Amino acid sequence: MSWRSTVRTSLVYLVSIFAGFALAWLIVAFVVFPTGVVPRDVKVPNVTGLMFDEAEQRLAEAGFKAQRGEQRYDNSAPKLTVLEQVPAPGTREGIGNPVTLVLSGGQRIVTVPTVTGMTRIEAQVRLEQDGFEIGEVGEANSSSARGSVVGTRPAAGAQVSVPSTITLILSRGAEATATQMPSLMGRDISGARMVLSQLGVRDVMVTPDPMATGPAGTVVGQSPVPGATILPGATVQLRVAGVTTP
Repeated sequence: MSWRSTVRTSLVYLVSIFAGFALAWLIVAFVVFPTGVVPRDVKVPNVTGLMFDEAEQRLAEAGFKAQRGEQRYDNSAPKLTVLEQVPAPGTREGIGNPVTLVLSGGQRIVTVPTVTGMTRIEAQVRLEQDGFEIGEVGEANSSSARGSVVGTRPAAGAQVSVPSTITLILSRGAEATATQMPSLMGRDISGARMVLSQLGVRDVMVTPDPMATGPAGTVVGQSPVPGATILPGATVQLRVAGVTTP
């Protein structure tokens, strides 16, 4: 046998041996790593709910690189808590690939704006622009126009997390002051009207009594009676002697 034949035979043996080893390696690779010949794809661990530092460490141990994504305000999750991750947990990714983490920005703190003097609708629109919700609506005596906002709970200037509920306090107008009904007996009708006007009484009903014995135009009867409690806006009835028109 010539040396050329010997070399050719040796090469055939070497190729056969190499092919056998390659085939055996492929078989082992497919059995041990069914998703790929080379173990470069692994499952992404679930790191949602973890703080960023802990999530970064867990991803690094699995062969991934943590990458900060957007931050979102969240009243239920402390700042830098992982809210979401991309790729999702359980997906298979190449080792060394980045995993983007959406993080909590914590609570959003806002200053309660001043809405006094506004109408209820104006105040509601202003508060909702800042993320507040309108809760109960109360009333308080005030010299401000009836129905206008005179305060809020929490008060203007307070630091409050949003979303949060704000109570509006509206003016019910000046407090009605009770007073006693004076005696108008014997007064002329114009003088009686003046006294009642000073007490806040605007509704006066005058009934003529041509049979009364008093001077014409004087009060001979009244309701409520003298000493009774009356409020501004109450109706007072006066009976006047000899008057034919109110």
